[in-house]
Amino acid sequence: MNAPESATVEETARRWVIRVHDASFADWDGLTEWLEQDPAHLAAYDAAVDDDHWAEEVLRSAPPPVALGGRPRTHRRWALVGGGAAAAAALAVVGAWVTLFPADHKQEIATGPGQHRTFALADGSTVILNASTRLTFDASKPRAVTLVAGEALFTIRHNARDPFVVTAGGTRLVDAGTVFDVVHDHDALEVAVAQGAVVYAPGKDNIRLDAGANLTRPTATAKPRLGKVSPDGIGGWRTGHLEYDDVSLDRVARDLSRNIGEPIRIPDIAGRMRFSGTLMLADSPGRTLDRAGPLLGVRFTRGKDGWAMAAADADR
Repeated sequence: MNAPESATVEETARRWVIRVHDASFADWDGLTEWLEQDPAHLAAYDAAVDDDHWAEEVLRSAPPPVALGGRPRTHRRWALVGGGAAAAAALAVVGAWVTLFPADHKQEIATGPGQHRTFALADGSTVILNASTRLTFDASKPRAVTLVAGEALFTIRHNARDPFVVTAGGTRLVDAGTVFDVVHDHDALEVAVAQGAVVYAPGKDNIRLDAGANLTRPTATAKPRLGKVSPDGIGGWRTGHLEYDDVSLDRVARDLSRNIGEPIRIPDIAGRMRFSGTLMLADSPGRTLDRAGPLLGVRFTRGKDGWAMAAADADR
């Protein structure tokens, strides 16, 4: 978008918001580039989304912005957000990729082993993907996404008339003004709510989860189990903290595997062992597992296909 040189950051952000809400908008690359230029751009964009009384004045006083010309691209990034232009640029290099399917408007966002990815939706909501995660959505339905696999933290701008829906493992999760984390690992599903509320499977189970509640479902056909978690610990993986309250070691091992980006072979006994506490991620898989082993009462051994976990007192 070409904005007048005299335009303030706030005015430019407002023009972007107007354009994004146009059904014909396609300049996601331009929006991404602008958001990456300066952390103040994201803050201004969020503020513009929150307050729309200025829209009529802007449209009346300035000509509509014109997208830069060029041949349409079939591969494009979604809008990055982060703790500064440098962080955003780093994510652009080592973060996830997005694939656009023009025929049905479906897009996929994915992270590789050890990668995180943050992106912003047009309404100002944000989604942070943990490592080894896949998420899909239809560009024509921006308030609905599918968590195909992995873990993501959602910070959603609530709209009672158009609730945000996450589908994971065939189950719909509907927000009620929410910050929540979802893990979809094979058939297992876990939801933890940091703020607001989420409704699990409305119209079927219709379970409301308020802040501090979590729900686990080991398999697609299992009955959901409810529990309590510390809201402050939800999404701790973003800063290298994994917090647990009486969970099985096989769950911990799966989380470690996702975050270090390497497979961990889990013994059957892990399902019967429990852990409560906090694990810290280090700068390498080996250092992370060296720290975690004594706290978990296990040892990790590197093999040609990853790592093997065994009880600390097991025969070597």
